[in-house]
Amino acid sequence: MNVLIIYGTTEGQTRKIAAWTATHVRERGHRVELFDGGALASDLKLGAFHAFIIASSVHQKHHQDTITSFVFAHHELLNARPSAFISVSLSAALDDEKPEAQKYVDHFVSVTGWHPSKTILLGGALRFSEYDYFQEQFVKFVVMKHSGAVSPERDHEFTDWNALADFVDGFLETAG
Repeated sequence: MNVLIIYGTTEGQTRKIAAWTATHVRERGHRVELFDGGALASDLKLGAFHAFIIASSVHQKHHQDTITSFVFAHHELLNARPSAFISVSLSAALDDEKPEAQKYVDHFVSVTGWHPSKTILLGGALRFSEYDYFQEQFVKFVVMKHSGAVSPERDHEFTDWNALADFVDGFLETAG
């Protein structure tokens, strides 16, 4: 099977997730092409792919604009073939915020007209080492009120790699 993975990222965790997913799909014997949604070639032949995995991070309650535009433009093809959506947010990492993370996906689906075969909510990462003072203060205020275990002394990754592996394996099983 020929799988296209497209991702949109701000701080890099979704890129890491998409690259990991591409490797995982290849290890299962499939062909994969991986692209940053912000750098897609206009001559990309989408019809050559049997299945699609779209990954996008959430910032300020919305998925990446490049991914939203891509999905909106190609929702008919995505609906006609096996497709999966990986939504990456800090809300997905916090139990009491998971309903909020699901609302982001519900809004994305209603705006784009795409109905992915499978969807997963994944926690992102906090990269304190890359934040300026104001970003760090904002993160402390928003995130740390929910999780006192997060220390700004180091970066934190909330991605559940085992859940992602199960998700991708399940998708490949139903898509193939």
